[in-house]
Amino acid sequence: MVIPAIPPIQPLPATPTTGANAGGGFAQSIGNALDQVQQTQNVASTAEAQAAAGQGSVTDAMIKATEASLQTQVTVALVNKGVAAFTDIMNMQF
Repeated sequence: MVIPAIPPIQPLPATPTTGANAGGGFAQSIGNALDQVQQTQNVASTAEAQAAAGQGSVTDAMIKATEASLQTQVTVALVNKGVAAFTDIMNMQF
């Protein structure tokens, strides 16, 4: 059995757009990343249900569950770092 490669993370555009034509920018990137995490969790849930029903591979279900768990852990770590940075900035005295 061949394990499929994990697709690479798409880089952000080299030149960010500004002004009215920004098209969402940072907020859109965060939204897309969260959508990708949700999609991975849905795929893992489906694979687990299929494996429980005897229609899928337990190995595939475990791999997909591990991928979803890892993506969730990375997302939580990034959110925590972002909140910590925001808190540090808010606590600065000028």
